[in-house]
Amino acid sequence: MPRSWPNLGRRAANMLALASFALLILVGVLAAAMAERVNRAADWVAHSIEVQARATDLLSRVQDLKLGQRGYLLTRSDAFLAPYEQARAAIPQALGNLRSLVADDPDQTARVERMGALIDEMLTRATKTVGLGRNGQFAEAIEFVKTGRGQQILESFRALLTEVSMAENDLLGTRQAAASAARAIMLGLVLVSLATAAAAALGALLMSAALIRELRERSEALAEETRVRKEAQAMLVQTQKMESIGLLAGGVAHDFNNLMTVVIGNLDSVERLLARSGPADAAAIGQPIGAAMQGAKRAASLTQRLLAFSRQQVLAPQQVDLNRLVASLSDMLTRTVGETIAVETTLGSGLWPTFADVSQLENAIVNLVVNARDAMPQGGRITIETANASLDEAYCARFGDVAPGQYVLLSVTDAGIGISPENLSKVFEPFFTTKSAPTSTGLGLSMIYGFVKQSKGHIRLYSEVGRGTTAKIYLPRMAGAARSFPAALRVEKAPISLAEPGDVVLIVEDDEDVRDSTVALLRELGYSVLAARNGAEALARLQGSERIDVLFTDVVLSQGMNGRTLAVEAAALRPALPVLFTTGYARSAIIHDGRLDPGVQFLAKPYTQREIAQKLRAVLDASPKA
Repeated sequence: MPRSWPNLGRRAANMLALASFALLILVGVLAAAMAERVNRAADWVAHSIEVQARATDLLSRVQDLKLGQRGYLLTRSDAFLAPYEQARAAIPQALGNLRSLVADDPDQTARVERMGALIDEMLTRATKTVGLGRNGQFAEAIEFVKTGRGQQILESFRALLTEVSMAENDLLGTRQAAASAARAIMLGLVLVSLATAAAAALGALLMSAALIRELRERSEALAEETRVRKEAQAMLVQTQKMESIGLLAGGVAHDFNNLMTVVIGNLDSVERLLARSGPADAAAIGQPIGAAMQGAKRAASLTQRLLAFSRQQVLAPQQVDLNRLVASLSDMLTRTVGETIAVETTLGSGLWPTFADVSQLENAIVNLVVNARDAMPQGGRITIETANASLDEAYCARFGDVAPGQYVLLSVTDAGIGISPENLSKVFEPFFTTKSAPTSTGLGLSMIYGFVKQSKGHIRLYSEVGRGTTAKIYLPRMAGAARSFPAALRVEKAPISLAEPGDVVLIVEDDEDVRDSTVALLRELGYSVLAARNGAEALARLQGSERIDVLFTDVVLSQGMNGRTLAVEAAALRPALPVLFTTGYARSAIIHDGRLDPGVQFLAKPYTQREIAQKLRAVLDASPKA
């Protein structure tokens, strides 16, 4: 009997070892199952986020379609047809992407199919209205839109999108709750098993603890990834919103510039007539006319700010030493902010050159410093810093509106009242302002945003209420030799240049009021003027034998060829004929990335008689004489 105890002990030890080994296997199986649960939860989170992102993308395409359609009907400008056609072409693909993602859910599939029917009706209505507009039947198109059916379709479409998003959230919540419960149960079993096998399987316990820690880290990483994706989606929506606002602002500014060309030109003529006639009450009449001219110029300036925001202003970029520029502005900025505020500069050593429009960059610095001053009514300190910076792929992926690479950084920091989170997302929108002063237009930061984006740069604001704000502008590092581009002529002080005997101008302008006003200005300067409404009429004139010394054409013409195409055709007929372009809209055939093509002569709308006189004279004097 006593001999049997060793055998029993060995058998017990073997059984304990086998039990411990079985428990370790069970722990491994449970841990693997937990990992699988986490992976499945991550996959469902990613799936739900993808469904919501595709739904948001589809809504964005539909809104672009409606914006392009309405913009075209309201402005009658072909500039809105390009985004309309792009949205129309992209909608079927966006709908197909969403349909494929929800194919495993009958309820979601039914909702998407109803959305598809609404989209078909929406596209049919849009095709009809745009077709009426293209046939010149804008009144009928607008009346068709006013029936309200289009808005009903859009609201129904949005309601279905909301149902899709809410259904995905419900599914995600249910799946995550089930996964959490399963993980809790499995985790309990793991702990019990580990406690039973603790004496014989300490190493397995440590391994399981490591697995649990890894699972927790993966869960936290999953939560962080979900947060980053949602933030990126919000940034995408904000960027699309800014693009849409910019497109609309550019179209309005284009038409408004034509109107202001007529207003400023006629006020200019009245002022000259009063100066020549010299009536007794000329001063009394001249005062309201001068006030009207001042108002018209302010309106033109406002339009220029809209063009800056929409990235459609004409830039004159050149190589810039940002350290030297900031240093040259230091005294002026100190006088601007007043005695209660100190301006400090911290200039980076070995700063790279950048390539930008100096005047626009100066305006950006002044605007940021003035904003910083206004944020510190009791006084304080403003710090201006420059440095070399590199933006990596992770940062650029987060914000989505800038490319990785090397940049020159300009930052302006204050210790003022700060900006609330709900306002921080709106600060770059035009006409948004938190200032109560009547002189604030809400376009300062919008102009800076447009200039920076047009310069291929990036701008971010960091702010905390009660702690202050930092504005950071990243401009691309200049590589290679500096280039220069001609800018639009703006001459206010020079004497008016008159025509030389026999000078003939062929003006091509599709806006009748602008054409008549400009013809009157040129004839008053002594030019003989030939007028054409479009490129075809201009070419008919050029094919004749009459004398023409210069072609003055709008770039954006509503019928047939644009101004650039006309210039090419004119060069074939009369190779030595100089061409002067004009436009109120920088997205045109002679301007790319806000910069004039080399060798192009340009005069921006609106212009005065003095400006057109100086530019025409310069173009004629520079051209070879027959």
